[in-house]
Amino acid sequence: MADGRQFLFSVVALPNIMLYRIGIGVMGLVGIFVLAACAVPTGGRVIGGQPIAISELPTYPGAVELSAGESQVIDALFGPAQRETPPFIGLGIEVDKAQRNFRVPPETTFADIKAFYADKLLAGGWREDAAMREFTNNANSQVKNMQGAIWVRVDQSLLMVLATDSTTGEKELTLSIATH
Repeated sequence: MADGRQFLFSVVALPNIMLYRIGIGVMGLVGIFVLAACAVPTGGRVIGGQPIAISELPTYPGAVELSAGESQVIDALFGPAQRETPPFIGLGIEVDKAQRNFRVPPETTFADIKAFYADKLLAGGWREDAAMREFTNNANSQVKNMQGAIWVRVDQSLLMVLATDSTTGEKELTLSIATH
């Protein structure tokens, strides 16, 4: 009889533990987004010219841009934060946000995405803030279904996140620019 109760406990507790871990990961990435939107680069202002529009960022090869409401993975995670009425005011800083979501090929890794964007961003005056890089690297090591990076330029922050649906394996990329 004890074996039956122990089995039942493990069947009930396992999904709850997984949901708890996923919830912690989602909260962490939402925290990253808020920090990215309100971050001031360490080391002072980033040189790089005028702020850019989200449409000026290139599309990852093989990615298909999603229409509003079409995202199955990213919208579930970041939708409420992106739907806040502009301008978003965080930590006393007025922030305008813009976002593009893409479905990417299933074999795409975050390393692939980061490599694709790195040279283009560096050439455009963007850089990875050292403090944000350490923060996102720690978050990335803990949550494998969501990988992210934050780049900064002038008065803008770029958050890029690759999210994987753990049940379907579908992958979506979001590029989100916050202009301070």
